[in-house]
Amino acid sequence: MYICIEGNIGVGKTTLAIALAKQLKGFYLAERFEENTLLPLFYHNPKTFAFPTEYSFLIDRQKQLVSYFTAKNKTKITVADFHFDKSICFAKANLIKKDFLFYKKHFKAMRETVPPPDLIVYLNTTPDLLVKNIQKRGRAIEKSLKYEYLEKLERSLDHYYLTKHKTKTAVLPITIGEYTAETLLQCCDKIVNALKK
Repeated sequence: MYICIEGNIGVGKTTLAIALAKQLKGFYLAERFEENTLLPLFYHNPKTFAFPTEYSFLIDRQKQLVSYFTAKNKTKITVADFHFDKSICFAKANLIKKDFLFYKKHFKAMRETVPPPDLIVYLNTTPDLLVKNIQKRGRAIEKSLKYEYLEKLERSLDHYYLTKHKTKTAVLPITIGEYTAETLLQCCDKIVNALKK
């Protein structure tokens, strides 16, 4: 079983993925965003570094997932804090039209090599809470993130996962308020119940 937790920056994907993997006695698969040396450059100069950053993420996510699922992990319960298709959502928000059309062709080809999850959990919350969570965790790389940028990403992610539903997999939307031990448990219970259906 393969479950992906998706949503905007700071929504709590990692927190929920770790808790759910623990409850299901599964493996937590983390996105390797911190290894991408282009990301700080993109945050500093988006216009110059948008395409190389998005393309490098596309390649890395594809390599990570293919490598993981070919290493005898198909029978394990896996909970990832990212979904491969997030690549196209971020690209849509960050790239100019010409670059996006080029990127989209490659995304579609790579997507065919990646196994689809059994369930996508899409977390949603207000931009205000996203900003609060980002400030709270204090990653230096995220200090320059603007409210407007988070809103733009939210529109792209919502459009893909909720409005157009362009995934090959069922999407379970969950609205997140403040994360507490109780709300985290409630989220896990909702996901477990959805898996039983």
